[in-house]
Amino acid sequence: MEQIKTVSVVVPVFNEAESLEELYQRTKTVLDGLGLSFEFIAVDDGSNDGSYKRLVNLRERFPNIGIISHRCNHGKSMALMQGLALARGDVVVMMDADLQDEPENIPLMLEKIDQGFDMVNGWRVSRKDSLLKRLLSGVFNLITRKLLKVRIHDINCGLKILRKDLYKNLNLRGDLHRLIPAIAQNLGFSVAEIQVSHAPRKQGVSKYSLLRYRGLLDIISLTSTLAYRVRPFHVFTEIAFIAWCLFGISLASLIFVLMTHHSPVWLCAIAPALFFATFVFLIIGTVFPVAGLILDNLLAHVNDEQWRTNLIKEVLKPEIDQ
Repeated sequence: MEQIKTVSVVVPVFNEAESLEELYQRTKTVLDGLGLSFEFIAVDDGSNDGSYKRLVNLRERFPNIGIISHRCNHGKSMALMQGLALARGDVVVMMDADLQDEPENIPLMLEKIDQGFDMVNGWRVSRKDSLLKRLLSGVFNLITRKLLKVRIHDINCGLKILRKDLYKNLNLRGDLHRLIPAIAQNLGFSVAEIQVSHAPRKQGVSKYSLLRYRGLLDIISLTSTLAYRVRPFHVFTEIAFIAWCLFGISLASLIFVLMTHHSPVWLCAIAPALFFATFVFLIIGTVFPVAGLILDNLLAHVNDEQWRTNLIKEVLKPEIDQ
């Protein structure tokens, strides 16, 4: 592959002990066949099924395996951030550990990267999951395309390839791993997608939740965050300004109602609602700028690299031929 000499494979692991050796061996077969040096970074996110021990045993045979171990489970976004911080490859391959993302798709995705794209996202056309899971995922993807203006059919596909200048600039928090293509696009990087095969789960238990409210919350969070490039003070102050305008309108309306003699019944009926609205808008207009300023300062410290380092129990770095 032109320009690409080394590949970092980052795999979040949570109770996937039975699939780890097959995943590594298949990935090794694919990348060795392409003549590429690679490191395989597994982030054990608080597994309790012996995944960490299985990884250590594998590393004794294959020193290009790197292991990051969390003391407890912190979620996929945090696991990915830990792996990306350790990665050194010209590109990174993100892949789930359950073998549903098939390593044999990597060559076609790398060819797409060679065409000049900064990121290639997998598109599971023949997804081997339950009908309910596919329907919920379809709704999530539709909402994402409409709100975030990203033309990706399967934004939550775990199989992705990113160039180094992109993956070193990612800052994932919450569950934002679901929205990496949208984040990349808004950072000015080019994003493509390619159809990939998808296998049924052979062992282990799915970590997928049918309650997608967290994903919807992340869409709302990302939409507001990207609007001012992570400046909550601006966003909250503008909301407060609108609240103060509405406060003035509701207060004037309330005064008018209270001073009108022989008011109609319907006008008297809305007086309590106007009083409540006036109170709410007053609180929002007062509190939001302060909250925005506090959040603005907190974002400079929360989820930074040093904070993430404190979550790690142990790091075993991979060896890679440069």
